[in-house]
Amino acid sequence: MDDLDFYDILECAPHSSLADIHTQYYKLAKRHHPDKTEKSALWEKIRAAHEVLGDEKQRALYDRWRASRVPVPFEKYRQTAQAHAVHWSFSGQRAISDSSARQWWEWREQGNRVPDLYERFRNYEV
Repeated sequence: MDDLDFYDILECAPHSSLADIHTQYYKLAKRHHPDKTEKSALWEKIRAAHEVLGDEKQRALYDRWRASRVPVPFEKYRQTAQAHAVHWSFSGQRAISDSSARQWWEWREQGNRVPDLYERFRNYEV
């Protein structure tokens, strides 16, 4: 399933609307559903493609994966993207204000040792 593009499986374009994707899925379902034919391998691919492209969030993730051309199967990319997402949240304030950023550069110019917390934050350790 990884060698085929989901848009190719559903026979629609990447810029198709969600309604177009659903319509195309139902057309293919009428032709390839296991109740109508014995070829269930194609049906599984159609169902998987609709599952991803029929959901806006999953489709956005799939489009990002297609554009990145990462040599990883989409399922592995999806699991990794969901498991390793980094979210920064601050309670209404910026983490480092402009004055503290200016202060950091002033310390650097004066030759003083920058506080360890600034270095760790700057190097994405915090």
